[in-house]
Amino acid sequence: MRHLWILIVAVVMASMWGRCTYDILPEPEAPAFCDTAQATYQTTIKPIIDKNCAISGCHVAGTKAPGDFTSYTSLRPYLKDTEFKYYVLDLKDNPEVGMPPNWVDNPGPKDLTLEELDLISCWVSNAYPE
Repeated sequence: MRHLWILIVAVVMASMWGRCTYDILPEPEAPAFCDTAQATYQTTIKPIIDKNCAISGCHVAGTKAPGDFTSYTSLRPYLKDTEFKYYVLDLKDNPEVGMPPNWVDNPGPKDLTLEELDLISCWVSNAYPE
């Protein structure tokens, strides 16, 4: 009888052993950078352009560089034909044609920071909100 009791307890324990599991919940995903950045021309992008593009000798009125990037309205044609995206993001690693250029006589910064590139990328992805 005692062996039967031990056998029953062992069978019950074995059946419960297989049911004891624990699930590890996945870490909650952090929101994507663009979800939290909310890049707009006025609040985020204009300061980047003013520092790197719309400087004396570059993309301002009266210079040989194409386009006046001092306002959203004057920049808009370069956004519509994706020329801005092409030169700033797609060709960023090409020092000769990527913007800002890495020329000796370039009066501004030679490169955009990773954060600036990310913000511009978000702005482009969201259809250039003003």
